[in-house]
Parts: sequence; structure tokens; C-alpha cells
Amino acid sequence: MTRHRHSLAKEGTTTGLLGAAVVALWFLATDLVRGEPFLTPSLLGQVLLFGNLGPDPALVDPVSVLAYTAFHVGAFLLFGFIVAEFVHLAVRQPVFRFGLLVLFCAFEVVFVGVAVMFLEGTDGHFPIGSILGANTLAALAMGSYLWRRHPALKRELARAPLGS
Repeated sequence: MTRHRHSLAKEGTTTGLLGAAVVALWFLATDLVRGEPFLTPSLLGQVLLFGNLGPDPALVDPVSVLAYTAFHVGAFLLFGFIVAEFVHLAVRQPVFRFGLLVLFCAFEVVFVGVAVMFLEGTDGHFPIGSILGANTLAALAMGSYLWRRHPALKRELARAPLGS
């Protein structure tokens, strides 16, 4: 059997950037459809990073857009490394297969929870369905990438989904 070497740094970076790009493109598309490009990162930056709980939805603040974009990419890079490490461990240790499911659920709950807590003052610009949609697409993109990279995980899941 051929052993494949996987770079956690490469996979974590790619996974994180892929998730960040999917979410960013989702919100860019929804902003463009509403005729308000870059409003989402502007509002998120104003609220989450600068503490403005009543931001002006008519104002796209470039500093907030850049600050939030950097935060967003950093958060997804961190999450990408965590997911990639869990996948590496899940090949060898079945408990981490269940951990991947818990990690996905936590990913969704945390982002929706943050949205509900901090985005009350954004006048409904962040519907929960849109947040769930963006994060679900990101999780699918990240998971698909790692699924293709780890055929050993596919074999182990077929053999013993959560271990024996």
C-alpha cells in the first residue's frame, strides 16, 4: 500500500482560504443583488471589530471592509488548520470521525450565534438563512477538498464509520 504524505500547513491553508472565499463570494453576490456592494463586510467590521452596534447601512466604510476581510481570512485559516488536523487524525483514530461531525455542527452554531448576538442593530441585513447558507456552502467546499485529498479516510469510513 502506498503511503501518502500530506502537508498540514498546505491543507490547512487551502481549506481555510477555500472556506473564506466561498463565504466572501456568497455575501458579495447577495450584496450585489441588493445593489449594495461590500455592505456585508462593512457592517460586520463596524459591529464586530469596532463595536458600533448601530452602524449606518447606507455607509460602506473601506476601513471596516479591510479590517473585517483580514479578520475573516484569519478566522477561516485557523478553522482550516483545525479541520485538516481532525481529518488527519480521523484516518487513524475513529473518535475524530465523530469529532468532525461535532466540529461541523459547532461551526454552524457559532456563526449563527455570533450573528444573532452582535447583529441586532444591522436592520435585518443578515438573515439567518443566508448565514447558514454561506457557512454550509463553505463547509461543503472545505469538506470536498479534504475528502478528495484523503482516500484513506474514505476507506476507513466505509470499513468502520465511527470505529469498531
